[in-house]
Amino acid sequence: MSKISEQLESLKLSIDSIKEKMQKIKIENTLLQKQQTGLVTERSELIKKNEMAKEEIEAVLERIKNI
Repeated sequence: MSKISEQLESLKLSIDSIKEKMQKIKIENTLLQKQQTGLVTERSELIKKNEMAKEEIEAVLERIKNI
């Protein structure tokens, strides 16, 4: 096998390896984006629950003051 053929084969293998890594990265990126979306939604829900709890506590404290 000539040196050029060997280099071309090596280059082809490198390109194939890069393609596989790119595909894995794309899949991982998609999963991370879905996870981030879920976490943003969860955070929003927790903020709302926290605000509701705060309002309930303030209402209870106000009732206690009025007693």
